[in-house]
Amino acid sequence: MLVIWFLVLVTASAGAHAGRLSDSSWRGADRDLAPGSLLARLDRLVNVCVANYEDLTTDLLLGIAIANAQLRSILQQPLQEAERQFVASLAKKCDFVESRIESIFSFPSGANAVVSKLLINSEFWRVDEDYRADGASSEGVLDLAHWKRRRRRRSQPALGDPKVMMKTYLQAIDVGGPSERQSDECLSELLVSESENEYNASSSSDNFKNSSSSSGPSRKRLIMSRECSAAMSLRKRSYGYHLTHKLLFYIVLGRQGFANVGRSVVVDAQRRLCEAILRESELIAGFDFPELFRDLFMEQMFLCAYSHAAVPEFADPAWLATTIGWQNGEGCFKFYGDDGGDGVEGTNALTTHCSTHMTGVGAALMALFAKLQLQ
Repeated sequence: MLVIWFLVLVTASAGAHAGRLSDSSWRGADRDLAPGSLLARLDRLVNVCVANYEDLTTDLLLGIAIANAQLRSILQQPLQEAERQFVASLAKKCDFVESRIESIFSFPSGANAVVSKLLINSEFWRVDEDYRADGASSEGVLDLAHWKRRRRRRSQPALGDPKVMMKTYLQAIDVGGPSERQSDECLSELLVSESENEYNASSSSDNFKNSSSSSGPSRKRLIMSRECSAAMSLRKRSYGYHLTHKLLFYIVLGRQGFANVGRSVVVDAQRRLCEAILRESELIAGFDFPELFRDLFMEQMFLCAYSHAAVPEFADPAWLATTIGWQNGEGCFKFYGDDGGDGVEGTNALTTHCSTHMTGVGAALMALFAKLQLQ
């Protein structure tokens, strides 16, 4: 009961000081958040991946594959020749990095291996614009004047003891499901039909193109296990990474185009999940983005901005300016408790300067917001 009460107060308590920018900072953010600036930052990140090709992890590769999909969409937009050449060059680097997955899993059999190899494919992450018609418009996504007015309206006095609220949130983020194992297994149920015992590399790209399209008949119907139906139920409360993993499941579900799953069901599920995620994101912002929660916050922001949830708060430029400010001089994102930790020198730039999951999410986030502004 304490957890539920606590999250009801989140929106009111976090808004007072979450991610504020002064007038001069808003003008600076306008430059820093421009598509060219975001893509230049992404280029620095991808260069680290290219230089450490043999040490790449699946978390990082997934982020690069998603970023690559956004770059391919950008190339479909009107661009100046110099801009087009830069984006095309960056996409080729991402192709090279993405190809690493082919040698990581030779014969995947476990759920994690299957999911990793199927999702680390930029074709899968190309956004279906038909879903955008349901309300997730990108127009004015980083209109700073609009967001300054919106934040002023949302600001309210803080309620409750911040220390108590933080303690309660730390308890809440371990509540619910799906677990990491369940997440992998349930994604595998979406991605691999019962007749497939192993990943079929020769047909994966064609399968993605066919199944992610909202036009034309679906190739198959969704059949889920009882465990996955229960784990992904919207009636069961989830928090933290459990909640974002549930959202990822519904994003992938929407991409698959099953004949017995209506588009409105998927869109509504994503909206409801992002409304719950927003309460947590505003709380983290209200705590001034503690380092412990930065990876989670970036994952929340990316997934809800990418999804068809039509929850515009995740396009807040103050939040984006804050998150990209966590990129370090090497081009990576890193939090204190990951890998070597506390600045301890590692064996290479990837382990020394990068939290691989956080860096992968950072790549996807920067590419997505560059694309949204250019649409």
